[in-house]
Amino acid sequence: MTDPLGRHWRQPSDIREAPMDDKHVLLTRRQIAGLPEYSSSYPSGTYDGKCWMRANDGVRYLCWYQPHPTPGKIGIGHRVILEI
Repeated sequence: MTDPLGRHWRQPSDIREAPMDDKHVLLTRRQIAGLPEYSSSYPSGTYDGKCWMRANDGVRYLCWYQPHPTPGKIGIGHRVILEI
């Protein structure tokens, strides 16, 4: 995470190196366990690179805040988690 506020957020330090394509991300059990879960809300403190896990209908997703093309807004990226 590049934002200084990220020092207070707990997420796996190697999460950005996880292999992913445009639909899926491969995470280890350790990485999955290190992600905070927000299945019915969103984490506060919106800054680029902040990651969390969301579960919906039995499917787990890696989610993260990312830049948005509109100034003053933040985007949310996501991929289906495949455990390796």
